[in-house]
Amino acid sequence: CIRKGGYDMLFPMSDAGLAVAMDYHDRLSTLLHVGCPGPEIVRQVLEKDRTLEAAAACGIAIPSRMNLPDLATLERLRGGLRFPAIAKPSSKEDESQHAFKMQYFADFEELRDAFLLDPQFGSKNLLQEFCPGQGVGIETLIQDGQPVALFQHRRLRELPVSGGGSVASISEAVDPGLAEQAIALLRRLCWEGVAMVEFKVDRETRRAVLMEVNGRYWGSIPLAVGAGIDFPFYEWQLAHGERPSVPASYPAGLRCRWLAGDIRRIGSLFEESGLDGFPPPPRGREIAAVLRDFARPGKSFLWSWSDPVPAIRDFFAAIKIAIRSVVKCRIRTVKQVVAEHRYHGMRISLSALRLRALYSLGVRRAAAAGDLSQVRSVLFVCHGNIIRSAMGEALLRKYLAAAGDPVRIHVSSAGLTDAPQERADARSRAIAPEFGVSLEEHRPRRMTAELVQQADLIVIMDCFNEARMLRWSPQAMSKVVYITAFERRSPKAGNPELGDPNLGAMAEVRRCYHALDGMVRGLAAALSGRIPAPALTALMSSPAEAGATRNA
Repeated sequence: CIRKGGYDMLFPMSDAGLAVAMDYHDRLSTLLHVGCPGPEIVRQVLEKDRTLEAAAACGIAIPSRMNLPDLATLERLRGGLRFPAIAKPSSKEDESQHAFKMQYFADFEELRDAFLLDPQFGSKNLLQEFCPGQGVGIETLIQDGQPVALFQHRRLRELPVSGGGSVASISEAVDPGLAEQAIALLRRLCWEGVAMVEFKVDRETRRAVLMEVNGRYWGSIPLAVGAGIDFPFYEWQLAHGERPSVPASYPAGLRCRWLAGDIRRIGSLFEESGLDGFPPPPRGREIAAVLRDFARPGKSFLWSWSDPVPAIRDFFAAIKIAIRSVVKCRIRTVKQVVAEHRYHGMRISLSALRLRALYSLGVRRAAAAGDLSQVRSVLFVCHGNIIRSAMGEALLRKYLAAAGDPVRIHVSSAGLTDAPQERADARSRAIAPEFGVSLEEHRPRRMTAELVQQADLIVIMDCFNEARMLRWSPQAMSKVVYITAFERRSPKAGNPELGDPNLGAMAEVRRCYHALDGMVRGLAAALSGRIPAPALTALMSSPAEAGATRNA
């Protein structure tokens, strides 16, 4: 391809491209000029640890690192950790394999969740303090250790929001201090060619901290070219033995934007998953900033009157992505409901909807927490027996044991699904120890007639559970009660459900468990006879209504 096209210069434009150029450097060098140094030098830039070590040796400020190889170390060092913190993939070569480029942790619990879900999280990622400020890039072209050209830009907006390439940037006069640090670092790395040394600069404290070195062309290169500093042409000239004529200065305050990137960025603000834990900036403020840029003169990252097709295609692709993000945000709840109903099937879904309507209107009332002194066996039921009912069983065992449980109440759990999973949900297993129990040995099982017959009390979680119980074993409904009947405070009027967090994030499972913990405490107290309560009322308000619901 190189020979056929007659190419004589290779410019890496991404870290993946830089890694390929590194891997095949010797072979490519026989065919054309390669726009990067040899493999050993490039590897120092791609491996972030080595870059930071070189910077520290030069006396350059770097983010403080958290050496947390495993969960045990995290727990041991808990008191000495500072938040917020961030995680980055350890190597730029591996970034494409990661779910994030940078992830933000506001507190210890959020970071601990990451370790619980992935025990290798600390060894796979670089954990650092979060450095506030704006991204400032010092771009340079190095030959024989000397800067041939220098340029500085500041990022105004990035994509993704958590940190990434510029979607809007502005040229600035080169800061002598930052330039000196950048050149010193590149010399220590023995770097030759183009590079962008990125700092995070806090304008209030004037603290500048090194973020990374991009040993290839950066996303905002059109800004430098538009300001008259044509790095690609200068590099080509040097490779061909020519001496570039670099302007002595360039205009500061020149703006450059990537319109499609701005559109994608706004769309990402409607998707929590696209923020990687970062607090979202106000949408209104972001939209206003984008609109204000239309009234300001500036350059475009992509638009060209001589070749407009790429920019047009990029623009419509961005519109499509942004619309999809906004729609997903607006109908996320509906999608969850649709997924729920699709999973349970039309008949059960209609029955559950009917039950919810009856509860909401006050026509139907859930069973009250009653006198449970004669109960000798409790069965927790939810859909899959992997989150709520599994935890309910474990918590009740714990609290009954703590209370002495003189009658030795039998506690079990089951799911109404036809195909139980092999283990409890991974999030459940990770969070359970926070409540003093373990779900590691829990094995989900399917509801059976024998379990229903043996149980004196059947504790359900939501209207889907009730609808399935009504169809599966209507004669057992006199034993059924919602877990919310045991809330210490008054249950929510018209809503007896403890929602299923299965489709949510880990934080939602934890919130569910906090609520469940209080309810199970109430149940344990009632079972041990420590609180007075009226007799357990029937679930149905009347036999006629029970029959009508079964026929729904």
